Amino acid sequence: MIPLDEGEQLGFFPQEEKPAPLLCWLWLAHTMGPANPHAERVIDWCDDPVQIWEERDTLAFRKAAGPSAARRAVISGNTPWSFRPLAARCEKLGIQILTYDHPDYPLALTRIPDLPLVLYCTGDPSWLNAPGLVGMVGSRRPDNYGRWGASALGRDLARSGAVIVSGLADGLDSECHRAAVETNAPTIGVQGVAIDRTYPAANRHLRDKIEEYGCVIGEYAPGEEYAAKISFLQRNRLIAGLVQALVVVQAREKSGTMSTVAHAERYGRPVYAMPGDANRDNSCGTNRLIQTGRARMILSAADLAAELGLSGPAASPAGAAPLSEKERRVLACVRREPRSVEELAADCGMEAGALSAVLMGLELSGRIQSLPGQRYSLF
Repeated sequence: MIPLDEGEQLGFFPQEEKPAPLLCWLWLAHTMGPANPHAERVIDWCDDPVQIWEERDTLAFRKAAGPSAARRAVISGNTPWSFRPLAARCEKLGIQILTYDHPDYPLALTRIPDLPLVLYCTGDPSWLNAPGLVGMVGSRRPDNYGRWGASALGRDLARSGAVIVSGLADGLDSECHRAAVETNAPTIGVQGVAIDRTYPAANRHLRDKIEEYGCVIGEYAPGEEYAAKISFLQRNRLIAGLVQALVVVQAREKSGTMSTVAHAERYGRPVYAMPGDANRDNSCGTNRLIQTGRARMILSAADLAAELGLSGPAASPAGAAPLSEKERRVLACVRREPRSVEELAADCGMEAGALSAVLMGLELSGRIQSLPGQRYSLF
């Protein structure tokens, strides 16, 4: 927890002043905690952070947030104003705070139940909503075959227009990021540590390159303490949630990589795996994923590029027109599986007429596609 201002330590809060939405988002993220399975339920109940703060002691909030978060919400000293130092520190360090309603908050994460209410970002966050996000994960102790596969596959995917998403860790994560930056392509690093740290420290130069071509994100604030064993597993769900497809380059049967695979399956993301020699311990996990049908075999970038409709270098989305609040709400309800107007209207809470106008705009901007029978899906 970030230290309180002197006045706040004494309990003198400006109660007559309505707290800023940013401070309320920071308060809510802290109150719920990372990877809270009730996060989506809270947003479904109310997506106005100031209103959530004002109704923190109501039965409706307790039902939405769950008992643990409900208890934390009313602890003395846990207020939006106590997060002013954190907001100021992020501004000083050049760290962007991406709240749930921020234009650059990744829409893909709005569709997972344990979504992060706040993300911290360095670099260019516009890539978080680019088409063709592909997760690449694997062993932290790869052999030469794994390094070759990560480099060759990552390089060719990047050249095809994929935005590589990985965990900025030792081993194959680093190889995948490096393959992207060496081709001057965007890549996204997802941290399992506080955003002002780089782990491992040896990846500081690589992180600089990632921020030059893409961005680094995480849900731990600068200076925030975390439990490493848990935080990296929580990080894995963000990788799986962000991407259109997950590629496992090389992994043992029992490894942290398999938690990312499990999250991808939970979120309905397709999984691909690169096969390896049957006598390679490092390839036992990937081979088993293919054998059991949990993953499709990938031999080259072309296998995935065709599936995702990639045809050339990724174009920066920074110049795209920002989405309106209605467009963000509708786009968050669209899936890769086709859905009818009636299903979308029920999820979005919009009348069919108003929804149709928004869907037409999203289709014309190339964000969704229209299918026979008045059904819509993501590309």
